[in-house]
Amino acid sequence: MSIEQVTVQYPVINSSQFVAYSGARIVFSDYYVTGQPAPVTFPVMKQVGIANVVCVRDPSENNEQPPPTPAAPDFNPSEGSELAAVGIRYQNIPVTRSMSQAQFNVAATQAADAVIVAGSRAPVLVHCSSGDRASSVFAVLLIRYVGITNAEASEFAQNSLLLSNQTMIERVLGYSSPRIPEELQGLTLRR
Repeated sequence: MSIEQVTVQYPVINSSQFVAYSGARIVFSDYYVTGQPAPVTFPVMKQVGIANVVCVRDPSENNEQPPPTPAAPDFNPSEGSELAAVGIRYQNIPVTRSMSQAQFNVAATQAADAVIVAGSRAPVLVHCSSGDRASSVFAVLLIRYVGITNAEASEFAQNSLLLSNQTMIERVLGYSSPRIPEELQGLTLRR
């Protein structure tokens, strides 16, 4: 698969059916890359078929970190239980802007692997506070499982997703993919 074959559905920003902090980008109708979804959207997420959420926010996050405008909501410590109540599985794998390249490589790999596994079974949503770090994780997924270059993945995430933070762009460009575990080999984006 090449980057030209990866499609993003538009328009999805501030969709009345699915409202997240910064809107959503939907890739192949099964992969949602968003900012922090509001709890009121959890039942709607279930209705559109989302069965898994991978949150890449750090539980200690709050608005004191470099805020986007408007400021993103604080980390929701009850998100996992609220999602479980509507039948959606939840994982939290923090990816922060302050990580070194080596730390990012490990955390983003874990998050990308979680997204590809969850997405192989059912639609999955990956989010952070504003969609920026979630987009960096999706870029890592493209590098690992689609085989595109770091530059192509970064460009895609900037132009089609929500990647805009210069530090996160640099982390994607500097990403080095470890060997894909045998049990994950052969997985790719579900269409």
